[in-house]
Amino acid sequence: MESGMNFSRPEISSIAPSVVSFYGRNHAVLSGSNLSDVTRVRIQADMDCTPQESPVWNNTGVKLTFHIPSADNKGVVKVCVLLPDGSCHGNATITYRSSPSCTHIVPSSTWISGKRNITLMGSHLEFVEGVTHSHAPQEVRPPKNRNHQSLTYDTPAAEKDISTSTVFLKVANETLACLPMTYYPEPEFTSFTSTRTGDDVHIIIQKKADKLEMTVAELEVWGVEEEKQHPCIMETKATSNETDFFICEIKRTPDATFQHLKIRYGDKTVTLGPPSLVHRVLTILRFLLIPCIMSVLVALCLWQRKLTAKANKLGPSAKPYECFATPFSK
Repeated sequence: MESGMNFSRPEISSIAPSVVSFYGRNHAVLSGSNLSDVTRVRIQADMDCTPQESPVWNNTGVKLTFHIPSADNKGVVKVCVLLPDGSCHGNATITYRSSPSCTHIVPSSTWISGKRNITLMGSHLEFVEGVTHSHAPQEVRPPKNRNHQSLTYDTPAAEKDISTSTVFLKVANETLACLPMTYYPEPEFTSFTSTRTGDDVHIIIQKKADKLEMTVAELEVWGVEEEKQHPCIMETKATSNETDFFICEIKRTPDATFQHLKIRYGDKTVTLGPPSLVHRVLTILRFLLIPCIMSVLVALCLWQRKLTAKANKLGPSAKPYECFATPFSK
């Protein structure tokens, strides 16, 4: 050391985060005063004869960045900052706790295009720095809304031939396996119908039923009138006969006629037109023909019952008639 070097005495006011898993934490921020000359951060447990030291960067004099190293055990360690003369100043602490773990995922599936909002549940999830998938390990998804028991993140996209992908948790320099995620094809919206009620428009969107279990909160819908887009407020969902129905309402549009809908989910936007004339005619015929066919079957069955009754009166030699419509054979 050069003689006559004078350094201002540094002080530590806070470390963020100050509670980490025993895998440590990358890019921790130490705040204080007179930090300009600090070269390293020293971390030492009470019973540890050899302290760990981490280099610093992005030193502004009041804040600096450093990596919190891993530890062999849980507990509290002391922290001080080193100057070039070898002296260490400050009296802060870092607490080491258990590593994160996950127990289940909601929802447990996503569409191929990705960016579906997923909730991981487990313990110590506040220590997770990123989420990755086995099919795209280079894509580290930042966690959102973290707490001790849950975190949310957006799924990465995948190739069409991918069916499952394992979720991993990034904690400092460690990668921890979580649970498998299923990838399904994109949801398929087929048509929509609109009904005007006063100044509002009630819209029912039809989608082929699938295993994605899409919710109304995952959809954003706009009615398109020429170049204008009117937001459709999502209300509810119903399922019937392999079709999902999403219901929304466009408020205060007295003169608007919507030829198309714009539907957004995840990172994908699709345009949906109304059903074609052929589709609407077939739908109407289907609902009209079903009761007609049932009426004819009932009439035929009653007629055959009358013939059977007449044959019974003629004696045992007459051949009885049987109703071909099984539901009415009794």
